[in-house]
Amino acid sequence: MHKNYKNKGILYAGLLLLLCFTAGCKDRVLTEETVKETVKVMPGAYDSVDKALVVGKNKEKQTITFFNFRLKKNYTLGYDGTTCFYDKYGSSLSAEQLKKGEVTDIYFLKGEKLLSQVMVSPQVWQLSEVKNFQLDLKAGRMKIQDAYYTLSEDTVVFSGDEQVEFLDIHEGDTLSLRGNDKEIFSINIEQGHGYLRLENAEYFIGGWIELGRGLVKKIEEDMLLTVPEGTHKVYVSHTGLEGEKEVKILRGKETKMDLGDLKKDDLIKYGNLIFVLEPSEAKVYIDGKEIDTNRSVKAEYGLHQIMVTADGYETLIQYIRVSAEGATLAITLDKEKDKTVSANGTGSLTVTPTPVPSVSSNGVSGNTTTSGNSTTGSITGSGTNIQGSNNAVSTTGYKVEIKAPVGAEVYVDGNYVGIIPTSFKKQKGTYQIVLRKSGYESRSYTIEVQGEERDVPFSFSELQPN
Repeated sequence: MHKNYKNKGILYAGLLLLLCFTAGCKDRVLTEETVKETVKVMPGAYDSVDKALVVGKNKEKQTITFFNFRLKKNYTLGYDGTTCFYDKYGSSLSAEQLKKGEVTDIYFLKGEKLLSQVMVSPQVWQLSEVKNFQLDLKAGRMKIQDAYYTLSEDTVVFSGDEQVEFLDIHEGDTLSLRGNDKEIFSINIEQGHGYLRLENAEYFIGGWIELGRGLVKKIEEDMLLTVPEGTHKVYVSHTGLEGEKEVKILRGKETKMDLGDLKKDDLIKYGNLIFVLEPSEAKVYIDGKEIDTNRSVKAEYGLHQIMVTADGYETLIQYIRVSAEGATLAITLDKEKDKTVSANGTGSLTVTPTPVPSVSSNGVSGNTTTSGNSTTGSITGSGTNIQGSNNAVSTTGYKVEIKAPVGAEVYVDGNYVGIIPTSFKKQKGTYQIVLRKSGYESRSYTIEVQGEERDVPFSFSELQPN
């Protein structure tokens, strides 16, 4: 016992000398309790280690909130000038550079709730600039290109600094993801979406609007479109009238675009289209009307939807923009892969000017534009990307009911439906739902409707004031 006291005295004396040399000790009285506290907070000291997800930060209070995977709960720890931050490669970071959604290995003093070291976990992968994805919330997974990843109740979603829900992810968003093996731990919406409303658009109702990443939509009265944030060229057309504008979309905000200055011309212009089909017996529809392809087809200037079908072949849907006197459209359908004809079939469409440049054709997998006396590119593959095109199978007599938040306007795939509580005809497929209310922030959700024979109710969170 005497020996233990002696050793403890030597330790305290050594620490006292160390403090005198490093920090100065003039007029400072060190008690046994002060020395014990000094031992606890020495740089690098820790008594606990966890793997945890960053879910909150408070710069003023110098605290970070973590989600502990093992305990399934949140807790908050402080940091100070002695806390070290590192990326997954061991390079130094500042506390500000540590992003929400990062999976970290943390070392801390449990009693003091003080971080000693925070390191982005080297075992965790990160995918950036993810644009082509499919969410299947019912199955609890996300498809990215040809790979499937698992989602769980612990997967956290962030939009900026705000923690949001899976339903807040829009198909046009750009994401970054973190996880291990095939499990996703966190999703950050790096480029989100806002909303576009058309004003003074009466001349264009029934025509087309084209903007963003191949987004094509038929113009209807009182529309509210969900559009990726950023600056976009917007092209509108109808009955020979066409125009282009630039619009800036802010995340979560509604932007209005006035079409009133695009004056209606008295003279409607037309271009002549000649079709070369493979197979030759294929049927062609322009804007839903079957046409006779044995002769040249007169089409108004502007954007048109073309659908080509034939027994035993995949159906092809593409969009062309008629903008000059004439063009030849060579269309080849692919053989049907199974007994079900898909409205998102594959095939190719090549545009050749005849005799002068006339048509530019915009598709999902690229842009084909005729220029001069030559044709560049061809459209092959994925058919239409018209917003709200669900290739839906009707379930007659049943409804999708929107029950909350009461009093908000509902837009389904950009089209106005009504004031909550409201409903719309049920069809199996995926829908983009936008909720809007004056004085509140608009919110958009992606919902999936199954084919069961019953009404399907949905209730969403209350909107937040602007």
